[in-house]
Amino acid sequence: MGKEVAGKIFSTPEELGSAPLGEDELAKARRMLAQAQARRDSIPSEERTPASPKFYDDAAGTEYERREPS
Repeated sequence: MGKEVAGKIFSTPEELGSAPLGEDELAKARRMLAQAQARRDSIPSEERTPASPKFYDDAAGTEYERREPS
């Protein structure tokens, strides 16, 4: 069974019964990532819209949330 941290469960692929990706699948995923990064990088920085923290701050609302010292 995986380890629970801040309300999320972390497991290894083996614990979940998943087989590792093959070299072809990894190469395809890397190409797709490179294409997405190239598209992102082609947008001038002044035209970029920052993502809301709710999409990347998994610690918000947990005991691991970063808080400013009082």
